[in-house]
Amino acid sequence: MSHPAAESGHSLLMPPSSSRPEPGRPVERFRPTNGLVAGWCGLALVAVVIAYAALQEHSPLGVRLVLGAAFAGVLIWVTQLRPRVTAYPDALLMHGSISDTTIPYVLVDEVTMGQTLNVWARGRRYVCVGIGRSLGYDVRQKFRAQRSGGLLGENRAAGFAVEAGRSAPTYPSFVLSRILDLVAEARRGGSATPEPAVHKRYAVPELVGLAVTGTAFVVSLLL
Repeated sequence: MSHPAAESGHSLLMPPSSSRPEPGRPVERFRPTNGLVAGWCGLALVAVVIAYAALQEHSPLGVRLVLGAAFAGVLIWVTQLRPRVTAYPDALLMHGSISDTTIPYVLVDEVTMGQTLNVWARGRRYVCVGIGRSLGYDVRQKFRAQRSGGLLGENRAAGFAVEAGRSAPTYPSFVLSRILDLVAEARRGGSATPEPAVHKRYAVPELVGLAVTGTAFVVSLLL
């Protein structure tokens, strides 16, 4: 059953930039917690600049303003608004700025939540910058961990979950707990595929958008 906090974030998410089918229907769509305010404010500023240039600046400068704002808009999208996480029955889909990574739960070694969501699979770390705790919260948790002797090795994920339970409930704490539950459930049930592997694919629309708007802006500066 999905957590109410996660349900409220469905409208903020967009489908993955690929026609490749995902492993089943999503069981949880985690809304971003980082970059939303800066991202939407940045896009609003981009819209204002484009509107001003289109209505008031009918000159080469206006063209440069439009192209520069368009490039800035795509850049804001990929860095501030695109990073997010979606949970599927057998795997976690981590959306990055320019790529998406699908991680089967049975390959997950460890999951932690700091200023970013961190997932270790087969010795490699995968990060989602779209979900994380605030800097102040992270500093307080690290201070408490140091006083209690620290959290090391395989106990770190469980330790973070315990710390989250001791403090006031937060959405990042819910995300961490939910992912840990899915990982534990997958380990109990075994792998759904003969040879699970981590899959990565690039976000082609975003890469094309950056290349086109960036090139057009640079060319406008040279003309």
